[in-house]
Amino acid sequence: MTPEQVLEGAKSWLARRDITYRMGAETIALGGALDCSAFVWHVLGESKHDRNTDWLLGDATGKQTKVRQIPAPIPGCIAVYGSRWERVPGEPAKRHAGHTGIVVDVAKKLCIDCSSSQNGIRLHRQTVLLDGPSDGRKVVFCLPV
Repeated sequence: MTPEQVLEGAKSWLARRDITYRMGAETIALGGALDCSAFVWHVLGESKHDRNTDWLLGDATGKQTKVRQIPAPIPGCIAVYGSRWERVPGEPAKRHAGHTGIVVDVAKKLCIDCSSSQNGIRLHRQTVLLDGPSDGRKVVFCLPV
């Protein structure tokens, strides 16, 4: 898929106001729920299976079987950053989830994603997908192989 095809595919999901966000979900039927990685996989024309955000990041920076890393964001690319674990002595480890979405406009920091903050698939300003979260995790930009 070209970046233009990815972007058009992502935009076609914007009309789906019946999809809500739920971590780990992948149900596209009426009234369904997706998480951010399931949304990206469906834009790419595939099912998520067990390929979550961390899988996308690992593939982009490693084997590159489904996505390949690119040096800078462009419209239609996938932006992704991985999870991180916070460990405090005497407390259970806490997972801070990663995130992924499709870049629409680099200068305006607009992306299409499926997120809890928007409760579904939306086009919105998503600085964290272009600059990275405040905890220093790096954002990787990639395109389908």
